[in-house]
Amino acid sequence: MLLPRVITAIFGIPLVLGFIWFGGLPFFLFIFGVILFSLYEFYTIMSVGMKPVDPFSLFFCGAILPFAIFLNGDVYQLNIGFFLPLFISISFILPLLREVFVSERYLERPAYTSFGIMLISFNLSHLSLIRDMRPDGRIFTFAIIVTVWVMDTAAYVIGKKFGKNKLSSVSPKKTVEGFFAALISAILVMWIFGFFIDGFSPFYSFLFAIIISLAGQYSDLAESLIKRAAGVKDSSNLLPGHGGVLDRFDSYIFIAPLAYYFLIFIR
Repeated sequence: MLLPRVITAIFGIPLVLGFIWFGGLPFFLFIFGVILFSLYEFYTIMSVGMKPVDPFSLFFCGAILPFAIFLNGDVYQLNIGFFLPLFISISFILPLLREVFVSERYLERPAYTSFGIMLISFNLSHLSLIRDMRPDGRIFTFAIIVTVWVMDTAAYVIGKKFGKNKLSSVSPKKTVEGFFAALISAILVMWIFGFFIDGFSPFYSFLFAIIISLAGQYSDLAESLIKRAAGVKDSSNLLPGHGGVLDRFDSYIFIAPLAYYFLIFIR
């Protein structure tokens, strides 16, 4: 229904924008909460689909990775950040190690567990790195969030009114027309934001918009693929009218790392 969706947006949008504005530890804790809720929803989805996941490894490794990544950002740059590759390795070692000591062993369990950790925890953690970039982390984060919101709206409106060609069987409601509407809207939004970012040329704005649009839409499809494989519609019903936390932040799973390393590359 439209009303619950609007009410959730009225309360949610100012909250998200506020965390972005403050940045630092408040924004990290917000992203950390998003990651934990998303990991829980991933675990629930996989359980419904009868796909084994080790909850201890999923939440333990999924929790330490964001801290290691955050502490390696522009603000703190603590030595613990240099151990990030170790924490990534542990995310593969621990699920396999625990599998050795259980009575019923499934190779799929450590595979699904490590997949969830890297897909959700590792990727989404890059949002805190983008926010803490100096000197334009705040505006870049605003740009990414707002661009995705506008993309989603454009894709929904144009797709519903003019959409005739299905984009993928993974998500029957998504259309080619909606895809291009999202792409064009992303380019326009980033072109506007480009005026407020020193040294960010129109060409960089165009490339950044392409990355956000393609990564966001295919990330959305990837989450749909996971839900489809498990036979569920939404990751949860935590956010009325919007599904779960993972449903709301699925676009950023691919966007966060690709946007971060693009910005690092052009610095």
